[in-house]
Amino acid sequence: MSGLLTSFAIALSVTSINEIVLHGGTGQVYMVLEYVDHDLTGILQHPTITFTPAHLKSLMQQFLEGLGFIHRRGVLHRDLKGSNILLSKRGELKIADFGLARFYQRGRQNDYTNRVITQWYKPPELLFGATVYDERVDMWSAGCIFLELFIRRPLFPGQDEIDQLSVIFKVTGTPDAESWPGLHDLPWYELVKPREVIEPQLRQNFAE
Repeated sequence: MSGLLTSFAIALSVTSINEIVLHGGTGQVYMVLEYVDHDLTGILQHPTITFTPAHLKSLMQQFLEGLGFIHRRGVLHRDLKGSNILLSKRGELKIADFGLARFYQRGRQNDYTNRVITQWYKPPELLFGATVYDERVDMWSAGCIFLELFIRRPLFPGQDEIDQLSVIFKVTGTPDAESWPGLHDLPWYELVKPREVIEPQLRQNFAE
């Protein structure tokens, strides 16, 4: 019984569908979702709203529990970002907008499009052209959102997809075949590979 209640609580971190309406004349389908007051991007841009460490811990716990819930059910979200994370006035977090979501099976080498995930939250493997991926693409986005909660701005605001890699590597350092097996085999690696070696700056930039 306790396991069932835990699963139910975690499921509350994902937006629920209240009703599905079919328009008879056009055949269009409308989904009626629960109402949630705010999204994370709007909250972080608000000049008078601040989070305590306890708030940040609660938000990330709810977020990761909700993300784990959908991953265990074989769903990739593929568009995690602040505007798709909703917050209620009671501090409840909801993962929303599953328009780019797909089913997947862990351990299987399924081929997908890499034209997913909003650019600032897109992992390097997709920027290098990968089409075989799993839940780790969502976890990269989750990591970006985690730091965004603290610094209150996007972590990797690239101007285009090539610049996006440059912005990422200025913080994480440039990868190599030893730290990233299979890097050189990615479809677009030779086209957009880094031109210089950059040491990681993540700890120095965010030590506090």
